[in-house]
Amino acid sequence: MKTALLLLAWLSAAPPDTTVVGPQESLREVAERVLGDANATAELRALNSLSSDAVAPGTRLKLPGQERGLALKALETARTLVAQAKGTGVLPEAEARLSEAEVYFRTARYAQASEAANAAGTLVSGGRAPHPSTFSVHVEPDAGTTTVSVTRGPPVRVEAEGVTRPVAPGETVLVEKGRPPVVPATPLAPPQPEQPEQGAVLKRRADAKGHLGPVKLTWAAVTGVERYEVEVARDMQGAAVVTQTATSPELKLPVLPAGRYWWTVRAVGASGRSEPSVVRRFELVPERLKLEVQKGQWQ
Repeated sequence: MKTALLLLAWLSAAPPDTTVVGPQESLREVAERVLGDANATAELRALNSLSSDAVAPGTRLKLPGQERGLALKALETARTLVAQAKGTGVLPEAEARLSEAEVYFRTARYAQASEAANAAGTLVSGGRAPHPSTFSVHVEPDAGTTTVSVTRGPPVRVEAEGVTRPVAPGETVLVEKGRPPVVPATPLAPPQPEQPEQGAVLKRRADAKGHLGPVKLTWAAVTGVERYEVEVARDMQGAAVVTQTATSPELKLPVLPAGRYWWTVRAVGASGRSEPSVVRRFELVPERLKLEVQKGQWQ
């Protein structure tokens, strides 16, 4: 008999999801202050699309939510299981999945880190471990809401104000501060990218700094959406170099250096955030100018 995981949604105790960089405070010091881990600078860089550890005082930084703690526990368990199995011919697949989980964690992809770490642990234990629940928790302190979305595994039971509701895979529940959890809402469908086409090579004229553009991204509209969240990265598993929102199913990107880019889009509405769309790739190349010499009377 499957037992549902219990998640206590005490919104009054929900931690803030941002922090402000103090005077003469480095990113490493921020990571130690808010996460208790001075080596978590890579996570803060990924979450805030930073290209380096240099941050100006007064900068407001986005912080990880409760997903980080869940991912960290999954990683610690997987590390222990893999370490214990070192002398027993541990499966190479388990070590590979653990390494994959570590990369996901460092780039602040906590849901993927949890999934990969759980998979590594299951491989080491010969598949005897029960399939874990995979879910996300999104806290909006200003609005006083918590959104719980379950993607797979046993149901997650969300408790608030003395009321408990199960959230099955594929469902999303919104909990408002001081109110019991509402009936799980049908999750939004991921948007379907339209343009540019997969693998498109886009020729654009370079500006004074050598950047190319503009590039317009479009996708199919999703019913019930409030906004869309677009992420653009320089490699398929790297941190986003552009993170923007749009209220219509299109977005004009800023000028970018030449090279290959991967992008995804999510739908966001009252029922929560959708899964990311399929990944689309395009390449920016400089447009070559044609020089034409006209014959004059002097020739």
